[in-house]
Formats: sequence, structure tokens, C-alpha cells
Amino acid sequence: MSVFDLEGRKALVTGGAKGLGAGMAEALAKAGASVMIGDVLEDEGRATAEAVGSGGVKTGFVKLDVTDDANWAEAVAATAETLGGFDILVNNAGIEISSLVVDLDPGDIRRMCEVNILGTALGTKHGLRSMRPGGVAAPAVPSSTSPRSPQPFPFPASAGTPRQSPRSIASPGLPPQSRASSATESASTASTRAS
Repeated sequence: MSVFDLEGRKALVTGGAKGLGAGMAEALAKAGASVMIGDVLEDEGRATAEAVGSGGVKTGFVKLDVTDDANWAEAVAATAETLGGFDILVNNAGIEISSLVVDLDPGDIRRMCEVNILGTALGTKHGLRSMRPGGVAAPAVPSSTSPRSPQPFPFPASAGTPRQSPRSIASPGLPPQSRASSATESASTASTRAS
């Protein structure tokens, strides 16, 4: 028996061809949801949809480049048509560029931001526009602002980068005696020390 009963729900999982996305698609199916896999990896995506569907739930695959606004509209429409509705979005697609800061390529950074930030924003936009009342959006939006200061989506997502980057570069990208910090981190540390 599943902990969650998602019988009758219809989900689109982006980046669902492999890895975490495939695992989430499988978990949704085990809980009774129909699942559409959205990914740029066509062969892997179709194979995952077939494997997930072997448990008896309705599944499908749609080619989805999360950075393409028109492709999102097509994917959402295909999900609703194939599954008979659409009420869960797992906005999982993302990429990671793992080179050292000193070796970063601007094109890689642009691509990562397009997929991780723009893709999430577009998915949330099209998902919320299309879902029936009671749908669930799981956008995996970066949390870069406090709940006390809600702001429109794109700014907090992009503003989180300067705040989080020093933490990620401190170990691999700096000499042993160097320190990386952000202004908010430094101000927070100062106020903690003062109290």
C-alpha cells in the first residue's frame, strides 16, 4: 500500500528520462498517478515511460526543452490529451556545470541559468495556467528570499546566486588561506557576533 494515494491524478515530470526525475515518476506511478515524462532525451524518456507504465498506470513521453516557451505549451497540451488531464507538475529538469570557477565557460553558465531558472519559471507559468483547480505545482524553485519579503519569481531565483555562490567556490576554487563570502552572509555573521 502506498503512503500517498494519487489515484486519478495526472502528472508531468520534467527531466524524467533518468536520475531523480525517473525516480519521481516511478514513485508517482506507484501512488496511482498517471505520468507523462518530459525530457530532451527521447530514447531514454520513452524507455522510462514504458518502464513506469509496466505497473499498470497510463504513461507517455513528450519531447520537452524546458527553455522553449512554445514547447512548454505543446508539452502541457500533450500531457492533458494523453493522460486525460493535468494536475501535478514536477519541475525537475536541471543541469549542473561542475568545472572549477577559474575554468568557467560563459556559455556553460548561460545554458545552466536558462535550464535551471528560465526552465523552472516557464514550467511554473504553463503548469499553473493549465492545471485544473486543486492541481499541485512542485516547481523546485530556489529559495533565495525570506518569507517576509515575497517577490515575483525571477528575481529571487537569480538573486540567490550571489548569496549561494561563495559557499560553493570556497573549497575547490580558492587557495587555503582565502575566504569567500557574500554581503548578506557577512552581515548575518556580524550581527550574530554582536549579540
